[in-house]
Amino acid sequence: MLDLIFSIFSYLIIFISVIYLSRKLKFYDYPNRRKLHKNKITNTSGIALYIYLGIMVSTNEFSYEIETIIVVGSAVVITGFLDDRTNLTPGVKLVLIFLPVSYLILNGYQMENLGTYEYLNRIDLGKFGIIFTFLSVGLLLNSYNYIDGIDGLLSSITITGILYLIFLETDQQIIKLLQYFIIALSINLIFNFLSGSNYFKTFLGDSGSLFIGFFMSFLIIFMFKFRDFHPAYLIWVCWYPVYDFLYVTFYRISKGVKFYKADKKHLHHIIIEKFKKSHLKSCILISILNIFIITLGYLTAHYVGKIYSLVMFILLFVVFWFIRYRFQN
Repeated sequence: MLDLIFSIFSYLIIFISVIYLSRKLKFYDYPNRRKLHKNKITNTSGIALYIYLGIMVSTNEFSYEIETIIVVGSAVVITGFLDDRTNLTPGVKLVLIFLPVSYLILNGYQMENLGTYEYLNRIDLGKFGIIFTFLSVGLLLNSYNYIDGIDGLLSSITITGILYLIFLETDQQIIKLLQYFIIALSINLIFNFLSGSNYFKTFLGDSGSLFIGFFMSFLIIFMFKFRDFHPAYLIWVCWYPVYDFLYVTFYRISKGVKFYKADKKHLHHIIIEKFKKSHLKSCILISILNIFIITLGYLTAHYVGKIYSLVMFILLFVVFWFIRYRFQN
């Protein structure tokens, strides 16, 4: 209990310090016609999140593999910070993120197979393993970045996903580190929902969203490769970011628009319009849906079969695509 209280106060001190410095240095996310907020708001709570995790890692003994993910993730945090300040071109940002991703993949964090399934046995990737891992990490990293479009959504989706992984995990040190992550995200979530005029209102920024995508991507790989959890369980952690990313990307391409060009075609943008700009109601609805789908996926993998979990993941994407297309048109 004392450890929990200390962790909360530690993060609050880091958070408040970062917000204070950000306002002094004018590190703001300024409103424009594409964005939903109307006031200039600091966008550096992702920096506070990373500093906190760095301190927790340096003062505790956790899994070496996860600690490595966090340390290497500093390059992603810096890239996101630079992007928030200077609006990096997609090419430059891709190169800067490619470096830490490559380092981890080429040092053991790669998918060599997709697990063993009923009727199919083990699905080996062979020489395609490295390429598949690069594509998967790129997909997930950008997927998490894409859903950072309304207040609280990225944090709540990540919190529910990590809670699910904690439910699966048995190693107490790994659980402890993930709990620290949840503490920081939960505090961010509270301050993210404050009104735009509040001094402590803040966004994760690209430094936060890119790092979360990076961390979750390699955390899933870690859980499969080093903790032996089957992908049929792990895929449900990221169903929402992946579904939304794939739909929006292909929709843009079909309309002849650059796939990386920001717009308001995401599901959360549609839902927030239905709720008359209520970020809280939209976030709660999507979070409840996220919990429901994750639970359904787990029960299917655990009680019906892993191959059926994989098939359901694909079928639900088809349903998601159909529903999104109907709303879009």
